[in-house]
Amino acid sequence: MDELELQRSVAEILEVAPEVLKESDELGSFEMYDSTARLSLMVCLSDLTGQPMELAALQQLRTYGDVVMLVRSCSGNGLSS
Repeated sequence: MDELELQRSVAEILEVAPEVLKESDELGSFEMYDSTARLSLMVCLSDLTGQPMELAALQQLRTYGDVVMLVRSCSGNGLSS
């Protein structure tokens, strides 16, 4: 999995253009980040990493950078640029 794929997937869930998504962006600042988006993110991250994501782990995510770090920690070889 690469970082661009992750960025595109998260941007699609948040209904924003991938290029506007920055690691410092607070997920809660996006209008479309609601409970449905959280569930979509959980499924997306599970698909991308091949590992089940727990809701508790997702509730700790505050920024897009947190999402990137979670995926890096779940991926055996990390994200590629």
